[in-house]
Amino acid sequence: MKNNDTFVKINIPNKWVPGLAEEFGVSQQAIRNALYHLSNSDNAKAIRRRAKELLQREVEKIKD
Repeated sequence: MKNNDTFVKINIPNKWVPGLAEEFGVSQQAIRNALYHLSNSDNAKAIRRRAKELLQREVEKIKD
């Protein structure tokens, strides 16, 4: 699947990539491919969901 305007790249801190790779048992490149929507497997979808969860936790830490 090619990256296009339909998909939004998920930007996470680079320091999270190794942890996600270990969590999912894949390479760091596989994590980046999933986050850039270059892969659309079930695993890639799970990686994107997990990245979104991690980002939401960071947002919840922000206090006005």
